Amino acid sequence: MTKYQNYKHFKLPITMNPLEYGKLIIQKDELFIIQVNKTNIVLINQFDEFNQIKLYKEGDLMIEYKDHKVTNNQFVRAINNKKFTFKNNELTHIERTMKSSS
Repeated sequence: MTKYQNYKHFKLPITMNPLEYGKLIIQKDELFIIQVNKTNIVLINQFDEFNQIKLYKEGDLMIEYKDHKVTNNQFVRAINNKKFTFKNNELTHIERTMKSSS
């Protein structure tokens, strides 16, 4: 069963597997287009060490983030200025990065 991270009113699956996001519409090489629900789709570019995810709601880009693989059962999700570490599908650490004022 897929667990979810609630982030700004969105339920983001805690997984590195694109197929656990919802119904696969198109897969071309490393690009997955997935229907999450009636209004949301995700575009996932899957690479060896990370996934780049874009979530669209009714055609508008709502959120963009990266999941970086650490080990087979651990990854770090980077959204805006926060990093969420997941291990065995559980949130274990949150880190907030400060932007330098230069």
